[in-house]
Amino acid sequence: MRTGNHLLRTMSVAIAVAGMVLGGVTIRSASAGTEEPRIVNVSVDSHPPLPDGLKVTCMANGTTLQSGPTCPVIEYRGITTWAYSFVDNRVSLAFVSYDANGKVLRNVTYDGARYVWEITSDAATETVSATGQGNQSVTVPWSQLGP
Repeated sequence: MRTGNHLLRTMSVAIAVAGMVLGGVTIRSASAGTEEPRIVNVSVDSHPPLPDGLKVTCMANGTTLQSGPTCPVIEYRGITTWAYSFVDNRVSLAFVSYDANGKVLRNVTYDGARYVWEITSDAATETVSATGQGNQSVTVPWSQLGP
């Protein structure tokens, strides 16, 4: 026979697995379907049309000014986001998100880094970080990677 406490623990586990709210805290699990952005390296020449004032500058690493043959891009929910530099060389990145047809959906500037060489995704904080020259980085919430 099950006790009340055992039944309560069983119900709590079931609620947590379903990704529902338990005690005011949202609990997510892999089975709840949390989609994480995918970071891929693509040819530096494969970028969609550039918005005015932006350029593709992808470095080999964060400590040299040697260009690399590829750029890290973010694929998330059917949208591809590039981290572009500015033609005036300011220390900022423009995160430009495109649909499957190459149409710009979003263009947002984040100050603090330029000349991207690496992008990483953090599932715990639901952010991506783009690292550039001098290993300086900017962090962007997943929610900002699209329209």
